[in-house]
Order: sequence, then C-alpha cells, then structure tokens
Amino acid sequence: MEKRKQTKEHQWLMVMAERNGLDESGRRRLGALDVGHVGECEFDGWIEQFGDERWRVYRDVWIDAGGPTQIDTMIVSEAGLFIFDVKNYSGEYAYSGGKWSVNGRPLIKDIFVQLKRSMEKVTFMLGAIDPSVPAEGRIVFINEHLSFEAEGAVQDRVVMRHVLKKHILEMDGGHPRLRMPIDVLCREIEAFFIDCPYPPPRCDASLYPKVDKGVRCHRCGEFEHEVMRYHFRCLYCGYREAKEKAVLRSICEYGVIRNDCMLRVADIHHFLGGTVGERYIRSILIKYFRVAARGRHAAYVNPGEVMEYLFSGMNFRYKDWNQE
Repeated sequence: MEKRKQTKEHQWLMVMAERNGLDESGRRRLGALDVGHVGECEFDGWIEQFGDERWRVYRDVWIDAGGPTQIDTMIVSEAGLFIFDVKNYSGEYAYSGGKWSVNGRPLIKDIFVQLKRSMEKVTFMLGAIDPSVPAEGRIVFINEHLSFEAEGAVQDRVVMRHVLKKHILEMDGGHPRLRMPIDVLCREIEAFFIDCPYPPPRCDASLYPKVDKGVRCHRCGEFEHEVMRYHFRCLYCGYREAKEKAVLRSICEYGVIRNDCMLRVADIHHFLGGTVGERYIRSILIKYFRVAARGRHAAYVNPGEVMEYLFSGMNFRYKDWNQE
C-alpha cells in the first residue's frame, strides 16, 4: 500500500519550520497537521492489516460532485463505498443536543461537519454513476486517550479505537453485492477526482529573507558543513550525506516554500547559500526536473513537493554514512 502523503500545505509548514520561517500561528497549525497525519497513517495501518486485499483504498482525495470536498479515506468494495473521517483527538468528548463539548467545555465547531459534507458529495456522485450503490460514512476516533459519550443514534456514526478491528472485519458483511464490477465503479469514481482546489501557503518577498539559507543537515538540522568532493559533512553531528542527494533535497525544499516560482539556477544558488556552484546546480536540475524554458532565462518545472515524495526509493551513486 502506497504511503499517505502530507498535503502541500503540511509540507510547506514543515519545511518553513525547519528553516525557522514560521510564526506562532504557523507552528500551531503545523502541530495540528502533524497530529492529524499521524492518526490517518495509523488508520491506514489498521486497514492494511485487517482489510480485504480486494478493496480499493483512496486516501486524502478531493472530489468535485456539485462542489469540491476532501475525503480522508474512501474504500470501494463489493458491498459499496465506505467513507472515513479520521480524528486523532484526545480528551473527554461528548455530543448532546446537537452540540459538542470536550473536557466539559463547549466546542464551537461541529466535528461532524466534514463528514456530512463528504457524504452529501458522495451521494451526489453516486447518483450520477449508479444510485443503487450504497455508501456509508463514519468518524473514526483513532486515539486511545479519548473517551466519547453521545445520544444513541449518534453512536452509529462513530467508530472508536477499541472496536475498529471488528468494524473493519465486518464492513462487507450484511450488504448485497454490487451489480457493477469494482474496476468499472472505480473508473467512474476517479472521473470525479480533482487536485486540491486551494493553493498551499506562499513564501512572499517579505518572508523569504527571514528563512534560513543553506543545505540543512538531514540528521540534526544544522546548516554548517564541510563541502567534500562527493559528500556534505555536518560540522555538528558528523553525518555525511551524498552531495547529489543533499543538493536535490534542498532544491525540493526550495520548491516547496517557493511553490509559485519556477526553479532557476541563480535563485537556488542563493537559497543554498552559495555552498555549491551554479554549474553543479544546473546539472542537478537538468537530471531531475523537466525543462520549462531554455536559454539565458532557463527555468525548470517546480513540482512543489519534498524529495521523499518526488524521488522515493531513488538510489544515489554515493551513499550517506554516519561519523559519530
């Protein structure tokens, strides 16, 4: 199963934090996204362990069905569609009289809102594909440090961690088989998929000068290096990272925070603090990125994602190694 990605907003906040470019509100937002992503990945593990290998699992997808909506997890099986909104909350939650509270204090937001919207759009989508296909939605409280009390009918819309395995194992039970083959249904569903309609944050001209420049040590996060022929050696922890990999990773970091810009040699040379020459940067851009413009003003397409997602499993000629 392919690993769930962080959203582009999440990647932007993470890279900005690593380069000391976030204010307090940005750090709070990053913390919330970190917690949510951990919970979603944990839920993915439960599905991988206890789910049916014939299921089609879609994670963090956007659909446009009478309007856009984001879905944490959508599972397509021979019994229909199952929509999950995963919450990695902790504390004592209660729902009564249409209102939420946590640890005895009222909550302004309605935790069911996202699931309600998702189910409205999924129902609209299935109406266009095949109205006989059933769909059900659940909120999953994945955190073991959460308790939940609610009125009777609401409990059916929530899956707690201690019953999650049972819920997954019984998902296909008691439902009639679909008339439409899963492959056909999935193709119809995928026709409604869209990219996230909301652009990630941008590092504008006033914020960019405040961001730490240079090649950041992949192990300890510091910026002081000895530049060797084939490696960067961190002067703080001694970690040696392959030069090609370190520069490629740093170019991707630049692309994440400057997601509205093309990749250009001079801009990246400045971002890397002049640690490597422009000729070397150009060779990396030519090797790994698609050309957008040639000549004096050469530019390369900026995918706007971290190296982990763009070049997963990439093997480099020279390997990293530790020097304690």
